[in-house]
Amino acid sequence: MKALHVNEIDNVATALTPLEKGEVVLGVTLLENIAKGHKFATVDIAKNLPVIKYASHIGVASRDIKKGEWVHIHNIDGERGRGDTDENVREIDQIVCAKKAVEKSKQKEYKLRGYRRDDGSFGFRNHILVIPSVHCANKVVENIANAVKFGSKLCTDECKVVFVNHQHGCSQLSYDAAQTKDVLAGNGANPNVYGVLVVGLGCEVIQAKDVAAQIKELAPYKEVEYLTIQECGGNKKTIEKGVSIVKDMLKHALNVKKSDGDLSDLVLGTECGGSDSFSGLSANPALGSACDVVIENGGSVILAETTELIGAEHILACRAKNESIKEQILSTIKGFEQKVIDAKADIRGANPSPGNIEGGLSSIEEKSLGCIYKAGNEPVVAVKEYAKMITDKGLTLMNTPGNDIEQLSGMVAGGCNVCVFTTGRGTPTGSAITPTIKVASNSAVYKNMSDCIDINAGDVIDGKKSIKEIGDEILDFIVELGNGKFTKAEENDQNDFSIWRLATTV
Repeated sequence: MKALHVNEIDNVATALTPLEKGEVVLGVTLLENIAKGHKFATVDIAKNLPVIKYASHIGVASRDIKKGEWVHIHNIDGERGRGDTDENVREIDQIVCAKKAVEKSKQKEYKLRGYRRDDGSFGFRNHILVIPSVHCANKVVENIANAVKFGSKLCTDECKVVFVNHQHGCSQLSYDAAQTKDVLAGNGANPNVYGVLVVGLGCEVIQAKDVAAQIKELAPYKEVEYLTIQECGGNKKTIEKGVSIVKDMLKHALNVKKSDGDLSDLVLGTECGGSDSFSGLSANPALGSACDVVIENGGSVILAETTELIGAEHILACRAKNESIKEQILSTIKGFEQKVIDAKADIRGANPSPGNIEGGLSSIEEKSLGCIYKAGNEPVVAVKEYAKMITDKGLTLMNTPGNDIEQLSGMVAGGCNVCVFTTGRGTPTGSAITPTIKVASNSAVYKNMSDCIDINAGDVIDGKKSIKEIGDEILDFIVELGNGKFTKAEENDQNDFSIWRLATTV
């Protein structure tokens, strides 16, 4: 198969291989060369009429487009996130097509192994987290963690000291400081963490003792300590005290025995970063297949990246479990879009990014319609704000930006104990706390970035495997995380961490 026509009402198709002018593909004679992953018109599209893919608008034709022509940003105008032309969110009528039958996985028992916490939550890892309350403590935090990691034989791959750095904690307005504190505390409370050392300077807005107290409030069973550099008498003394605290925590953590779990213990975070046009055709649907199985077995799934739902909210709203959730979905996505519009710029170039565009994505709508596949087909049962704890079984929408690391940090703060991250362009991103499984949408990226990617969904594009088969691979990989398997991000010591900042520095 050389090209894919996703839905019968679409007026464009996606090239699965490089196509040459004059070729006849899907009954269409191509009028120009079409790069792999890019689109061509399957019918004539008059200027100002909608360009349709995934049975939804991905924009309008900015000029007449002939059947067989290349369709991309040179002849599509996105209709959403257009602060350069609009004052408010556009209301666009969309047809929500009936769902196709989804191939269900055979009944299979997925047995997990991990660390059962006193509140019933489940971790695949048993790490000690060293975290700064303020960016002034970043270097001390790094030195404490590295002193134990490289100077002690206590650590194991599943039970070791990890750290993160950030650029926040002071000179923040109250609501921004509160969000930063929530993210720090939520990451400390994550079930993949046994104990936490919070390090502050001493004069900052977000005090180390307050972060430590919030972690204990969220997870009373954890060992939590804090230090401030000013009270300890400088960097050297803080590092010495910190190393001693962390070593004691590690000794205790190593005595924790692993226990059994199942898919109902999952809080599965979903993410797509460095997307291309294949993301919505292979990796994201495969992740969606896995998510459906998790939910069918009583687990929780997080759909985030609100920016990348703009143009697909009509689909998600139809899956809301009730009218209240439907209204929350629509107001969350359209509210985020209004902030984009208020910036007075065309969202294209920021999202989709230059790499997304090179990979064949032409508008935020097209990207969103591919992104939403990673959430599977189950109902949306809750809507949560950034970094808030996930408390519902089923699919929860978390309001986050599209930025990969800010989103990942927010989901981990919400209790995400495993993340599956799909990518079409390739990225090394991973959490220090939560195992982050990478799934490539195409075989070229899988081969080119083999030290960063765990699973190749490009086999779907190549016709070697089905979407369900890749979904099953994802589930099997999650199981193996408790049996001595580690993600490439873990092997590479990725400790990416960033907090969604809401306001200016003051």
